[in-house]
Amino acid sequence: MSLVTRSAHQALGPRDLELLLLIAEAPEPLGARELCRRMSGPDTISESTMNRLLRRLDEQGLTRSQAGRGRVLSSEGQERAEQARSERRWHENLSQLKMKTLDDVRDLIVARRAVEREVVRSLATDADRDELELLRKRVIAHDLAVRTSQDRRKATIEFHRLLTQACPNRMLRGAASVLLDPAFDVLDSVLDIVAAGHGTLAASPLEHDAILDAVLRRKPDAAEAAMLEHFDRLSDDLTTQAAPHTARAIELFLQSQAGTSRALVPTNAPGDH
Repeated sequence: MSLVTRSAHQALGPRDLELLLLIAEAPEPLGARELCRRMSGPDTISESTMNRLLRRLDEQGLTRSQAGRGRVLSSEGQERAEQARSERRWHENLSQLKMKTLDDVRDLIVARRAVEREVVRSLATDADRDELELLRKRVIAHDLAVRTSQDRRKATIEFHRLLTQACPNRMLRGAASVLLDPAFDVLDSVLDIVAAGHGTLAASPLEHDAILDAVLRRKPDAAEAAMLEHFDRLSDDLTTQAAPHTARAIELFLQSQAGTSRALVPTNAPGDH
């Protein structure tokens, strides 16, 4: 199993994706002229350009010509179109979720704790040897790159995304990637502020090492316990954050970020520490 499943929005350009969905939604085959008429946007597309776009979809096995009447989707194209619709629904739902208060942050940690404990159990129990070895190499390579750039937050986010990408359970991958969507990356800035106040900034790398070690040793109970310990420490840091002015500063920061953050299309990989 590949550790990275590309989203429809990553695999196809905007025009290709729009074409795919136009063809998917039509009850009959669509030709280049009709597709030109239906394409949205301010720029007019010529039939010759449209034919090039259609040939590109044909070459990818997503569309096929039907008796000279126009294009229809192949079975693979139908799957990709449904994937794109799901991603759009996902994007619309996530765009409504904003973290504006410390309670929102705590809610996200609780949700991630519930899902990610099962992610590491699944990895330790069901992932095959090659998948675990690839996971180990990716984590090591990423940690080395991040250590070079001194980008701690990126490392903490990506560690959890790497675990999610490798999870053999499709349902857990989907649930975890929602909670790890880039729209929620602001969580790590908050946790950094809180951890700095509690002197626990150095705890996350050690906790990550314990989680990965248990997964690689195929110890699901130990992996789950290590993940729970990790999230419980994060939760404790937030709970014991007593200074009112610090809490207010965090909430002002969250509110300022809520106006600029946006939910991104999922990568199935979809941070924290």
